[in-house]
Amino acid sequence: MMFFPDHHAEEQFDMLIRSRLSLFRGLARRILTNAADVDDAVQTALSKAWLRRRSFRDDASLASWVARIVINQSYDILRQQQREQRKLTAFANDHSVGTQETDDDLQRLDRAIAKLPDLYRQTVHIAILGDIDTASAADLLGCSANTLYQRIHKAKELLRKSMSHE
Repeated sequence: MMFFPDHHAEEQFDMLIRSRLSLFRGLARRILTNAADVDDAVQTALSKAWLRRRSFRDDASLASWVARIVINQSYDILRQQQREQRKLTAFANDHSVGTQETDDDLQRLDRAIAKLPDLYRQTVHIAILGDIDTASAADLLGCSANTLYQRIHKAKELLRKSMSHE
């Protein structure tokens, strides 16, 4: 879908939202657990996308561009929550030294995914955790299926390395 910043932009953006809203919500839900946070992330991301519509390059997929904004906004909310949680934990522990957090493997994996470079983090969320087929994931990420498989392989390597060092 081509997106031009003219009088048709609002129509095109509205069509994108109607056709891909469940995908955008699903991407945010993979990062955030609270439904209200998911709604906030998607709404803020869509607002940012609309305000930045003139910076959209026609050589990329509009849905992919908006999906990246949704993912980044979701991680911004998650990072803010993690900062707040650390402050609360420090306060609750009265700033005691040596307090060990007890994280399960899923929390460790979530942290490792959050630390991945954007390209691989988006690949994980869209191609692995997103409930869409390979062709759709490749299209959304703006790459071929072969490139998608290579990115998935590299993302898994980076995750294994990160998890082994944690």
